[in-house]
Amino acid sequence: MFLAVKMQIKFIRSSEMKKVGGFLVFLFMTVNLPFNFAGVLSADVVDDVLVCFENADTKTLSRYFASTVSMSLRNEEGVYSKVQTEIILKGFFNRNSPKDISIIHRLDSNPNFRYVVFNMSTERQNYRVSFKLVSENATFKMTELRIE
Repeated sequence: MFLAVKMQIKFIRSSEMKKVGGFLVFLFMTVNLPFNFAGVLSADVVDDVLVCFENADTKTLSRYFASTVSMSLRNEEGVYSKVQTEIILKGFFNRNSPKDISIIHRLDSNPNFRYVVFNMSTERQNYRVSFKLVSENATFKMTELRIE
């Protein structure tokens, strides 16, 4: 009888320890997850934008536009609204379907700024594309786009 009671106490203690250990792991993950997740998001924004260019997806790409975008498309330059930029790019992609993208330069060491230069080959010709992303209210927005 004494042995059974002693084993039951050990069992209760080990289950309580598991609960405490599980809580500590949960607490550690909860505290660290936002920091890790924020770092992943900020690094992936460039990749997300590149996928939009590769797929000629102007609708998704427009989510990354600032309220105005300074854009240079071949020899035409201007500052356009978000909607105007989407329409101009849609027309460009209708005439120039992307086949391949290769990154030339990628600057993402600054937590508030991203700059990328890449070559985009289309069915008609090759283009050199660059864009600048600036952090606004904890999200990156494209403020400059050049297609040469």
